[in-house]
Amino acid sequence: MMAARRAGGLSIRGRLLLGSAGVILLFGGLVLAGLYRAMLGLFMEELVRRGYAIADTLLEPSQNLLLTEDSFALQQVLQSSLSRHHDVRYAFVADAEGRVVSHTFMGGFPKGLDRAVLLDPGEASRSRPVRTEEGLIYDVGVPLQGLGSIHVGMRSAEVARRVVRDTMGWGSTAAGALMLGAVVIWWLTGRLAARLKDLVGAAEEVGAGRLDAVVQDRGEDEVGRLARAFNAMTRDLKEYQARALRAGKLAAIGELASCVAHEINNPLNTMGVCAQALLERASSPELRASAEFSDFPEYLKTIDSEVSRCKRITSELLLFGHPREPRLEPVDLNELVSESLGLLEHRLRGAEAAVETVLAPGLPRLHADSDQLKQVLLNLVGNALDHIRPGGQVRIATAKHGRELALSVTDDGPGIPPEHRDKVFDLFFTTKKAGAGSGLGLAICQRIVDSHGGRIAVESRPGRGAVFTVSLPIR
Repeated sequence: MMAARRAGGLSIRGRLLLGSAGVILLFGGLVLAGLYRAMLGLFMEELVRRGYAIADTLLEPSQNLLLTEDSFALQQVLQSSLSRHHDVRYAFVADAEGRVVSHTFMGGFPKGLDRAVLLDPGEASRSRPVRTEEGLIYDVGVPLQGLGSIHVGMRSAEVARRVVRDTMGWGSTAAGALMLGAVVIWWLTGRLAARLKDLVGAAEEVGAGRLDAVVQDRGEDEVGRLARAFNAMTRDLKEYQARALRAGKLAAIGELASCVAHEINNPLNTMGVCAQALLERASSPELRASAEFSDFPEYLKTIDSEVSRCKRITSELLLFGHPREPRLEPVDLNELVSESLGLLEHRLRGAEAAVETVLAPGLPRLHADSDQLKQVLLNLVGNALDHIRPGGQVRIATAKHGRELALSVTDDGPGIPPEHRDKVFDLFFTTKKAGAGSGLGLAICQRIVDSHGGRIAVESRPGRGAVFTVSLPIR
Protein backbone atom coordinates (compact mmCIF):
# COMPACT_ATOMS: atom_id res chain seq x y z
CA MET A 1 0.00 0.00 0.00
CA MET A 2 2.80 2.42 0.97
CA ALA A 3 4.76 1.52 -2.15
CA ALA A 4 1.72 2.15 -4.32
CA ARG A 5 1.10 5.48 -2.59
CA ARG A 6 4.70 6.53 -3.17
CA ALA A 7 4.53 5.54 -6.84
CA GLY A 8 1.30 7.46 -7.24
CA GLY A 9 2.87 10.50 -5.56
CA LEU A 10 5.87 10.76 -7.88
CA SER A 11 6.55 14.29 -9.03
CA ILE A 12 6.57 15.24 -12.67
CA ARG A 13 10.37 15.23 -12.54
CA GLY A 14 10.44 11.64 -11.24
CA ARG A 15 7.90 10.46 -13.79
CA LEU A 16 9.73 12.15 -16.65
CA LEU A 17 13.01 10.66 -15.44
CA LEU A 18 11.61 7.13 -15.20
CA GLY A 19 9.79 7.49 -18.48
CA SER A 20 12.85 8.94 -20.21
CA ALA A 21 15.07 6.18 -18.83
CA GLY A 22 12.66 3.52 -20.09
CA VAL A 23 12.39 5.17 -23.49
CA ILE A 24 16.18 5.55 -23.72
CA LEU A 25 16.73 1.88 -22.82
CA LEU A 26 14.12 0.71 -25.30
CA PHE A 27 15.30 3.10 -27.98
CA GLY A 28 18.93 2.25 -27.25
CA GLY A 29 18.21 -1.46 -27.63
CA LEU A 30 16.39 -0.86 -30.90
CA VAL A 31 19.18 1.39 -32.15
CA LEU A 32 21.85 -1.17 -31.25
CA ALA A 33 19.86 -3.90 -32.97
CA GLY A 34 19.35 -1.68 -36.01
CA LEU A 35 23.02 -0.68 -35.96
CA TYR A 36 24.05 -4.33 -35.82
CA ARG A 37 21.83 -5.22 -38.76
CA ALA A 38 22.93 -2.18 -40.77
CA MET A 39 26.65 -2.76 -40.11
CA LEU A 40 26.29 -6.48 -40.83
CA GLY A 41 24.53 -5.70 -44.10
CA LEU A 42 27.19 -3.17 -45.13
CA PHE A 43 30.06 -5.49 -44.27
CA MET A 44 28.42 -8.39 -46.09
CA GLU A 45 27.91 -6.19 -49.16
CA GLU A 46 31.57 -5.23 -48.98
CA LEU A 47 32.49 -8.91 -48.61
CA VAL A 48 30.50 -9.78 -51.74
CA ARG A 49 32.04 -6.88 -53.69
CA ARG A 50 35.46 -8.15 -52.63
CA GLY A 51 34.49 -11.61 -53.87
CA TYR A 52 33.53 -10.14 -57.26
CA ALA A 53 36.85 -8.30 -57.41
CA ILE A 54 38.80 -11.50 -56.66
CA ALA A 55 36.77 -13.44 -59.22
CA ASP A 56 37.48 -10.73 -61.83
CA THR A 57 41.23 -11.09 -61.23
CA LEU A 58 40.91 -14.86 -61.86
CA LEU A 59 38.64 -14.47 -64.87
CA GLU A 60 41.15 -13.97 -67.69
CA PRO A 61 43.75 -16.62 -66.63
CA SER A 62 40.95 -19.11 -65.95
CA GLN A 63 39.49 -18.59 -69.45
CA ASN A 64 42.88 -19.08 -71.10
CA LEU A 65 43.70 -22.21 -69.09
CA LEU A 66 40.26 -23.70 -69.77
CA LEU A 67 40.83 -23.22 -73.50
CA THR A 68 44.22 -24.93 -73.27
CA GLU A 69 42.83 -27.58 -70.88
CA ASP A 70 45.76 -26.98 -68.50
CA SER A 71 44.05 -28.10 -65.29
CA PHE A 72 47.31 -28.16 -63.28
CA ALA A 73 48.05 -24.50 -64.00
CA LEU A 74 44.41 -23.66 -63.32
CA GLN A 75 44.73 -25.41 -59.94
CA GLN A 76 47.81 -23.31 -59.14
CA VAL A 77 46.01 -20.05 -60.05
CA LEU A 78 43.09 -20.88 -57.76
CA GLN A 79 45.36 -21.98 -54.92
CA SER A 80 47.41 -18.78 -55.12
CA SER A 81 44.25 -16.75 -54.77
CA LEU A 82 43.32 -18.77 -51.68
CA SER A 83 46.71 -18.12 -50.07
CA ARG A 84 46.67 -14.36 -50.81
CA HIS A 85 43.19 -13.66 -49.40
CA HIS A 86 42.47 -14.98 -45.90
CA ASP A 87 38.71 -14.42 -46.22
CA VAL A 88 38.46 -16.69 -49.32
CA ARG A 89 37.29 -20.16 -48.24
CA TYR A 90 37.41 -21.80 -51.64
CA ALA A 91 37.61 -21.25 -55.37
CA PHE A 92 36.58 -23.59 -58.16
CA VAL A 93 35.93 -23.59 -61.90
CA ALA A 94 33.09 -25.44 -63.65
CA ASP A 95 32.85 -26.07 -67.38
CA ALA A 96 29.83 -25.34 -69.60
CA GLU A 97 28.26 -28.75 -68.73
CA GLY A 98 28.43 -28.00 -65.00
CA ARG A 99 31.39 -30.30 -64.25
CA VAL A 100 33.92 -28.99 -61.72
CA VAL A 101 37.28 -29.07 -63.49
CA SER A 102 39.43 -27.50 -60.76
CA HIS A 103 38.99 -26.55 -57.10
CA THR A 104 40.86 -25.77 -53.87
CA PHE A 105 39.14 -28.25 -51.56
CA MET A 106 41.80 -30.44 -49.95
CA GLY A 107 39.43 -33.29 -49.12
CA GLY A 108 37.67 -33.32 -52.46
CA PHE A 109 34.83 -31.25 -53.82
CA PRO A 110 31.88 -31.16 -51.34
CA LYS A 111 28.79 -33.02 -52.46
CA GLY A 112 25.87 -30.83 -53.45
CA LEU A 113 27.79 -27.55 -53.54
CA ASP A 114 27.92 -27.44 -57.35
CA ARG A 115 24.20 -28.06 -57.68
CA ALA A 116 23.46 -25.31 -55.16
CA VAL A 117 25.56 -22.51 -56.58
CA LEU A 118 26.41 -23.21 -60.24
CA LEU A 119 25.26 -20.60 -62.73
CA ASP A 120 22.73 -21.59 -65.33
CA PRO A 121 23.76 -21.19 -68.99
CA GLY A 122 23.45 -17.52 -69.96
CA GLU A 123 22.97 -16.40 -66.33
CA ALA A 124 24.76 -13.19 -65.23
CA SER A 125 27.08 -12.84 -62.25
CA ARG A 126 25.40 -13.34 -58.87
CA SER A 127 26.09 -14.14 -55.24
CA ARG A 128 24.31 -16.70 -53.07
CA PRO A 129 24.61 -17.48 -49.32
CA VAL A 130 25.54 -21.09 -48.50
CA ARG A 131 25.19 -22.65 -45.04
CA THR A 132 28.22 -24.79 -44.10
CA GLU A 133 29.71 -26.29 -40.94
CA GLU A 134 32.04 -23.27 -40.75
CA GLY A 135 29.14 -20.86 -40.88
CA LEU A 136 27.65 -18.72 -43.62
CA ILE A 137 29.68 -18.44 -46.84
CA TYR A 138 28.78 -16.18 -49.77
CA ASP A 139 29.39 -17.92 -53.10
CA VAL A 140 30.21 -15.40 -55.85
CA GLY A 141 29.75 -16.80 -59.36
CA VAL A 142 31.01 -15.12 -62.54
CA PRO A 143 30.40 -16.56 -66.06
CA LEU A 144 33.40 -17.42 -68.28
CA GLN A 145 31.92 -16.31 -71.64
CA GLY A 146 30.28 -19.62 -72.58
CA LEU A 147 33.11 -21.74 -71.17
CA GLY A 148 31.55 -22.25 -67.75
CA SER A 149 31.85 -20.27 -64.53
CA ILE A 150 34.29 -19.40 -61.78
CA HIS A 151 33.16 -19.40 -58.14
CA VAL A 152 34.76 -17.83 -55.06
CA GLY A 153 33.49 -18.58 -51.54
CA MET A 154 33.85 -15.69 -49.05
CA ARG A 155 33.84 -16.40 -45.28
CA SER A 156 31.39 -14.28 -43.25
CA ALA A 157 32.27 -15.51 -39.74
CA GLU A 158 35.05 -12.96 -39.20
CA VAL A 159 32.81 -10.18 -40.48
CA ALA A 160 30.08 -11.15 -38.02
CA ARG A 161 32.56 -11.24 -35.10
CA ARG A 162 33.82 -7.77 -36.01
CA VAL A 163 30.29 -6.40 -36.20
CA VAL A 164 29.45 -7.84 -32.76
CA ARG A 165 32.64 -6.37 -31.27
CA ASP A 166 31.93 -2.92 -32.68
CA THR A 167 28.29 -3.03 -31.62
CA MET A 168 29.19 -3.95 -28.03
CA GLY A 169 31.66 -1.07 -27.95
CA TRP A 170 28.94 1.32 -29.00
CA GLY A 171 26.60 -0.22 -26.41
CA SER A 172 29.08 0.45 -23.59
CA THR A 173 29.42 4.04 -24.71
CA ALA A 174 25.63 4.39 -24.85
CA ALA A 175 25.31 3.06 -21.27
CA GLY A 176 27.69 5.73 -20.01
CA ALA A 177 25.79 8.38 -21.94
CA LEU A 178 22.57 7.12 -20.36
CA MET A 179 23.87 7.76 -16.87
CA LEU A 180 24.98 11.25 -17.82
CA GLY A 181 21.68 11.83 -19.58
CA ALA A 182 19.73 10.88 -16.43
CA VAL A 183 21.50 13.63 -14.48
CA VAL A 184 20.87 16.18 -17.23
CA ILE A 185 17.21 15.14 -17.51
CA TRP A 186 16.72 15.59 -13.76
CA TRP A 187 18.01 19.16 -14.01
CA LEU A 188 16.08 20.00 -17.17
CA THR A 189 12.79 18.59 -15.90
CA GLY A 190 13.00 20.91 -12.90
CA ARG A 191 13.15 23.92 -15.20
CA LEU A 192 10.52 22.45 -17.50
CA ALA A 193 8.04 21.87 -14.69
CA ALA A 194 8.27 25.49 -13.57
CA ARG A 195 7.62 26.79 -17.08
CA LEU A 196 4.76 24.36 -17.64
CA LYS A 197 2.97 25.79 -14.61
CA ASP A 198 2.55 29.08 -16.45
CA LEU A 199 1.10 27.28 -19.46
CA VAL A 200 -1.31 25.32 -17.27
CA GLY A 201 -2.46 28.48 -15.53
CA ALA A 202 -3.05 30.27 -18.85
CA ALA A 203 -4.92 27.25 -20.23
CA GLU A 204 -7.19 27.24 -17.19
CA GLU A 205 -7.94 30.93 -17.74
CA VAL A 206 -8.85 30.26 -21.37
CA GLY A 207 -11.04 27.35 -20.25
CA ALA A 208 -12.83 29.79 -17.96
CA GLY A 209 -13.55 32.04 -20.93
CA ARG A 210 -10.82 34.66 -20.40
CA LEU A 211 -9.32 34.75 -23.90
CA ASP A 212 -6.93 37.58 -23.00
CA ALA A 213 -4.64 35.19 -21.10
CA VAL A 214 -0.99 35.53 -22.19
CA VAL A 215 1.99 33.30 -21.35
CA GLN A 216 5.14 35.33 -20.61
CA ASP A 217 7.80 32.90 -21.86
CA ARG A 218 10.61 34.36 -23.96
CA GLY A 219 12.53 31.11 -24.45
CA GLU A 220 13.64 29.99 -27.90
CA ASP A 221 13.20 26.26 -27.23
CA GLU A 222 10.12 24.08 -27.68
CA VAL A 223 8.39 25.36 -24.54
CA GLY A 224 8.99 28.95 -25.65
CA ARG A 225 7.57 28.16 -29.07
CA LEU A 226 4.66 26.39 -27.37
CA ALA A 227 4.01 29.53 -25.32
CA ARG A 228 4.05 31.69 -28.45
CA ALA A 229 1.82 29.19 -30.23
CA PHE A 230 -0.55 29.27 -27.24
CA ASN A 231 -0.68 33.06 -27.38
CA ALA A 232 -1.28 32.92 -31.15
CA MET A 233 -4.00 30.32 -30.56
CA THR A 234 -5.82 32.56 -28.09
CA ARG A 235 -5.60 35.46 -30.55
CA ASP A 236 -6.92 33.25 -33.36
CA LEU A 237 -9.62 31.92 -31.05
CA LYS A 238 -10.77 35.47 -30.33
CA GLU A 239 -10.72 36.22 -34.05
CA TYR A 240 -12.60 33.03 -34.93
CA GLN A 241 -15.11 33.72 -32.18
CA ALA A 242 -15.64 37.23 -33.56
CA ARG A 243 -15.92 35.84 -37.09
CA ALA A 244 -18.41 33.20 -35.96
CA LEU A 245 -20.51 35.84 -34.22
CA ARG A 246 -20.29 38.06 -37.29
CA ALA A 247 -21.18 35.17 -39.59
CA GLY A 248 -24.16 34.27 -37.44
CA LYS A 249 -25.28 37.88 -37.35
CA LEU A 250 -24.85 38.23 -41.11
CA ALA A 251 -26.76 35.03 -41.73
CA ALA A 252 -29.65 36.21 -39.56
CA ILE A 253 -29.63 39.68 -41.10
CA GLY A 254 -29.32 38.17 -44.57
CA GLU A 255 -32.33 35.93 -44.02
CA LEU A 256 -34.35 38.84 -42.68
CA ALA A 257 -33.19 41.11 -45.51
CA SER A 258 -34.08 38.45 -48.06
CA CYS A 259 -37.61 38.14 -46.68
CA VAL A 260 -38.08 41.91 -46.53
CA ALA A 261 -36.64 42.40 -50.03
CA HIS A 262 -38.92 39.73 -51.44
CA GLU A 263 -41.97 41.37 -49.92
CA ILE A 264 -40.91 44.88 -51.02
CA ASN A 265 -40.11 43.86 -54.60
CA ASN A 266 -43.78 43.37 -55.56
CA PRO A 267 -44.98 46.88 -54.57
CA LEU A 268 -41.81 48.36 -56.05
CA ASN A 269 -42.56 46.68 -59.37
CA THR A 270 -46.10 48.06 -59.27
CA MET A 271 -44.85 51.55 -58.43
CA GLY A 272 -42.27 51.35 -61.23
CA VAL A 273 -44.88 50.30 -63.79
CA CYS A 274 -47.24 53.10 -62.67
CA ALA A 275 -44.44 55.68 -62.81
CA GLN A 276 -43.51 54.59 -66.35
CA ALA A 277 -47.18 54.74 -67.44
CA LEU A 278 -47.62 58.24 -65.97
CA LEU A 279 -44.40 59.38 -67.68
CA GLU A 280 -45.79 58.23 -71.03
CA ARG A 281 -49.07 60.07 -70.43
CA ALA A 282 -47.21 63.17 -69.27
CA SER A 283 -45.89 63.62 -72.78
CA SER A 284 -49.38 64.73 -73.89
CA PRO A 285 -49.28 68.34 -75.24
CA GLU A 286 -52.55 69.16 -73.53
CA LEU A 287 -51.15 68.21 -70.12
CA ARG A 288 -47.85 70.00 -70.71
CA ALA A 289 -49.79 73.19 -71.58
CA SER A 290 -51.26 73.26 -68.07
CA ALA A 291 -49.26 75.40 -65.63
CA GLU A 292 -50.25 73.17 -62.70
CA PHE A 293 -48.72 70.15 -64.51
CA SER A 294 -45.33 71.70 -65.29
CA ASP A 295 -43.51 69.97 -62.38
CA PHE A 296 -45.17 66.57 -62.85
CA PRO A 297 -42.66 65.10 -65.40
CA GLU A 298 -39.71 65.97 -63.16
CA TYR A 299 -41.43 64.50 -60.12
CA LEU A 300 -42.32 61.34 -62.02
CA LYS A 301 -38.71 60.91 -63.22
CA THR A 302 -37.54 61.28 -59.62
CA ILE A 303 -40.07 58.67 -58.46
CA ASP A 304 -39.00 56.29 -61.26
CA SER A 305 -35.30 56.80 -60.45
CA GLU A 306 -35.80 56.19 -56.73
CA VAL A 307 -37.93 53.11 -57.41
CA SER A 308 -35.13 51.75 -59.64
CA ARG A 309 -32.59 52.44 -56.87
CA CYS A 310 -34.78 50.65 -54.33
CA LYS A 311 -35.06 47.68 -56.69
CA ARG A 312 -31.28 47.55 -57.04
CA ILE A 313 -30.95 47.53 -53.26
CA THR A 314 -33.54 44.77 -52.88
CA SER A 315 -31.77 42.76 -55.60
CA GLU A 316 -28.52 43.08 -53.64
CA LEU A 317 -30.35 42.08 -50.47
CA LEU A 318 -31.73 38.99 -52.18
CA LEU A 319 -28.24 38.13 -53.43
CA PHE A 320 -26.84 38.61 -49.95
CA GLY A 321 -29.59 36.56 -48.31
CA HIS A 322 -29.34 33.67 -50.80
CA PRO A 323 -25.81 33.71 -52.25
CA ARG A 324 -25.01 31.43 -55.16
CA GLU A 325 -22.63 28.59 -54.40
CA PRO A 326 -19.23 29.17 -56.08
CA ARG A 327 -18.68 27.31 -59.36
CA LEU A 328 -15.08 26.28 -58.87
CA GLU A 329 -12.72 26.16 -61.85
CA PRO A 330 -9.04 26.96 -62.51
CA VAL A 331 -8.61 30.75 -62.44
CA ASP A 332 -5.55 32.80 -63.42
CA LEU A 333 -5.61 35.72 -60.97
CA ASN A 334 -3.57 38.02 -63.23
CA GLU A 335 -5.89 37.37 -66.19
CA LEU A 336 -8.88 38.04 -63.95
CA VAL A 337 -7.43 41.45 -63.00
CA SER A 338 -6.84 42.34 -66.66
CA GLU A 339 -10.39 41.31 -67.67
CA SER A 340 -11.90 43.29 -64.78
CA LEU A 341 -10.01 46.44 -65.76
CA GLY A 342 -11.66 46.27 -69.17
CA LEU A 343 -15.06 46.39 -67.46
CA LEU A 344 -13.97 49.46 -65.45
CA GLU A 345 -12.66 51.47 -68.40
CA HIS A 346 -15.72 53.78 -68.63
CA ARG A 347 -15.79 54.29 -64.85
CA LEU A 348 -12.10 55.17 -64.78
CA ARG A 349 -12.49 57.81 -67.47
CA GLY A 350 -15.39 59.36 -65.60
CA ALA A 351 -13.47 59.45 -62.32
CA GLU A 352 -10.32 60.85 -63.97
CA ALA A 353 -8.31 58.28 -62.01
CA ALA A 354 -5.20 56.30 -62.89
CA VAL A 355 -4.89 52.58 -62.17
CA GLU A 356 -1.51 50.94 -61.62
CA THR A 357 -1.16 47.16 -61.71
CA VAL A 358 1.70 45.23 -60.10
CA LEU A 359 1.09 41.59 -61.07
CA ALA A 360 3.48 38.93 -59.81
CA PRO A 361 4.53 36.62 -62.67
CA GLY A 362 4.18 32.85 -62.62
CA LEU A 363 1.35 32.63 -60.09
CA PRO A 364 -0.30 29.22 -59.72
CA ARG A 365 -3.96 28.96 -60.65
CA LEU A 366 -6.70 29.24 -58.07
CA HIS A 367 -9.63 26.85 -57.81
CA ALA A 368 -12.35 29.50 -57.58
CA ASP A 369 -15.42 31.11 -59.13
CA SER A 370 -14.15 33.62 -61.69
CA ASP A 371 -17.37 35.66 -61.82
CA GLN A 372 -17.61 36.02 -58.06
CA LEU A 373 -13.94 37.07 -57.74
CA LYS A 374 -14.51 39.66 -60.49
CA GLN A 375 -17.44 40.98 -58.46
CA VAL A 376 -15.15 41.30 -55.43
CA LEU A 377 -12.48 43.16 -57.42
CA LEU A 378 -15.01 45.45 -59.13
CA ASN A 379 -16.57 46.30 -55.75
CA LEU A 380 -13.18 47.05 -54.18
CA VAL A 381 -11.99 49.19 -57.09
CA GLY A 382 -15.37 50.94 -57.31
CA ASN A 383 -15.24 51.64 -53.59
CA ALA A 384 -11.74 53.13 -54.01
CA LEU A 385 -12.87 55.32 -56.93
CA ASP A 386 -15.75 56.64 -54.81
CA HIS A 387 -13.32 57.94 -52.17
CA ILE A 388 -10.35 59.33 -54.12
CA ARG A 389 -10.14 62.84 -55.51
CA PRO A 390 -10.06 63.55 -59.28
CA GLY A 391 -6.60 62.65 -60.58
CA GLY A 392 -6.09 60.12 -57.78
CA GLN A 393 -4.54 56.69 -58.15
CA VAL A 394 -5.63 53.13 -57.48
CA ARG A 395 -3.06 50.32 -57.29
CA ILE A 396 -3.97 46.68 -57.90
CA ALA A 397 -1.35 44.09 -56.95
CA THR A 398 -1.09 40.30 -56.86
CA ALA A 399 1.44 38.23 -54.93
CA LYS A 400 2.07 34.75 -53.54
CA HIS A 401 2.56 34.27 -49.80
CA GLY A 402 3.21 30.65 -48.86
CA ARG A 403 0.14 28.61 -49.76
CA GLU A 404 -1.99 31.70 -50.48
CA LEU A 405 -2.44 34.19 -53.30
CA ALA A 406 -3.04 37.82 -52.31
CA LEU A 407 -5.01 40.41 -54.28
CA SER A 408 -4.72 43.96 -52.91
CA VAL A 409 -6.43 47.21 -53.91
CA THR A 410 -4.76 50.40 -52.64
CA ASP A 411 -6.07 53.95 -52.99
CA ASP A 412 -4.66 57.36 -52.06
CA GLY A 413 -7.92 58.68 -50.66
CA PRO A 414 -8.61 60.14 -47.21
CA GLY A 415 -8.42 56.76 -45.50
CA ILE A 416 -10.76 55.18 -42.97
CA PRO A 417 -11.15 56.66 -39.47
CA PRO A 418 -10.05 54.23 -36.72
CA GLU A 419 -13.55 54.12 -35.24
CA HIS A 420 -14.96 52.91 -38.58
CA ARG A 421 -12.31 50.30 -39.42
CA ASP A 422 -14.03 47.41 -37.64
CA LYS A 423 -17.40 48.25 -39.20
CA VAL A 424 -16.57 48.51 -42.91
CA PHE A 425 -17.69 44.91 -43.60
CA ASP A 426 -20.91 45.25 -41.58
CA LEU A 427 -24.17 45.07 -43.48
CA PHE A 428 -25.68 48.50 -44.32
CA PHE A 429 -22.64 50.38 -42.96
CA THR A 430 -21.41 53.08 -45.35
CA THR A 431 -19.46 56.32 -45.11
CA LYS A 432 -20.76 57.59 -48.46
CA LYS A 433 -23.24 60.40 -48.77
CA ALA A 434 -26.92 59.58 -48.32
CA GLY A 435 -28.25 57.85 -51.42
CA ALA A 436 -24.76 57.15 -52.80
CA GLY A 437 -24.29 53.75 -51.26
CA SER A 438 -26.32 50.91 -49.73
CA GLY A 439 -23.66 49.49 -47.42
CA LEU A 440 -23.90 46.09 -49.11
CA GLY A 441 -20.82 45.99 -51.38
CA LEU A 442 -18.12 45.13 -48.82
CA ALA A 443 -20.44 42.77 -46.91
CA ILE A 444 -21.05 40.85 -50.15
CA CYS A 445 -17.28 40.84 -50.84
CA GLN A 446 -16.60 39.31 -47.44
CA ARG A 447 -19.27 36.67 -47.95
CA ILE A 448 -17.83 35.66 -51.32
CA VAL A 449 -14.27 35.50 -49.95
CA ASP A 450 -15.44 33.43 -46.95
CA SER A 451 -17.21 30.98 -49.29
CA HIS A 452 -13.84 30.47 -51.04
CA GLY A 453 -12.09 29.67 -47.75
CA GLY A 454 -10.16 32.96 -47.81
CA ARG A 455 -10.15 36.16 -45.82
CA ILE A 456 -10.37 39.89 -46.52
CA ALA A 457 -8.69 42.57 -44.41
CA VAL A 458 -8.29 46.35 -44.48
CA GLU A 459 -5.44 48.58 -43.41
CA SER A 460 -5.76 52.34 -43.31
CA ARG A 461 -4.47 55.49 -41.71
CA PRO A 462 -6.34 58.78 -41.94
CA GLY A 463 -4.97 60.82 -44.82
CA ARG A 464 -2.89 57.88 -46.13
CA GLY A 465 -5.51 55.98 -48.12
CA ALA A 466 -6.67 52.39 -47.58
CA VAL A 467 -5.49 48.92 -48.57
CA PHE A 468 -7.99 46.07 -48.97
CA THR A 469 -6.28 42.65 -49.21
CA VAL A 470 -8.00 39.43 -50.27
CA SER A 471 -6.09 36.24 -49.39
CA LEU A 472 -7.18 33.02 -51.11
CA PRO A 473 -5.81 29.50 -50.50
CA ILE A 474 -4.02 27.69 -53.32
CA ARG A 475 -5.72 24.32 -53.85
